[in-house]
Amino acid sequence: RTHHNRYGMFREYQGAFPTYDPESSTHLGQLCDSHDLEQGEGEDDTYPRFGTSLSAIGDNYFKPFLNATVWRLMGWFYGGSNQKSIDDLNSLVHNVILAEDFNRMDLQDFVASRELKRLDDSTIFASDLWHMASVTIRLPCEKVKVPEERAPEFHVEGLHYRKLTEVIKSAFAETAAEEYNAMPYKLYWQPDDDATTERVFSEVYTADIMLEEHERIK
Repeated sequence: RTHHNRYGMFREYQGAFPTYDPESSTHLGQLCDSHDLEQGEGEDDTYPRFGTSLSAIGDNYFKPFLNATVWRLMGWFYGGSNQKSIDDLNSLVHNVILAEDFNRMDLQDFVASRELKRLDDSTIFASDLWHMASVTIRLPCEKVKVPEERAPEFHVEGLHYRKLTEVIKSAFAETAAEEYNAMPYKLYWQPDDDATTERVFSEVYTADIMLEEHERIK
């Protein structure tokens, strides 16, 4: 159990204290947005730490397409439902046509089928971290009621996925992982020694379900 801070808050860990506290250097400016807050000496306003994935993207974020204009257009085509709605139309205007990197001259020789082939031939999923699989799904039939086991099947090929453990490893390899709370704890509030202690729930790492799971796998 930690000591009470000046707000009467304290933590209770199961077993041992963590070797690193990601919240130890957190200041008020990181928790709220206001120009009227007093800032202590030596505090840094530049809180956000962007992961290595952003720097790796760089100027080629629109790959495998030739430019950002085609990338935005293809993204709009694949997004939303099969029948484009008013929201889809608004998205086309505001997120594609009015985007700063949209250039209509890039569409002079645009051919949708060619861009689809470029996407199919891309090596974007060539990394060893990606796996390919196929799944079989049951298809519904409008106005026909049959048991699910008798419904026609459709075989979907070329499904790309990553294993959950690989995603977790990649997440902890990011710079932002320095701010993760990997060890859960119970958070309490007791304004003074005579007051009743109250349990406080905030983030997921203060929830009972994470405490129980942490005990199960550690």
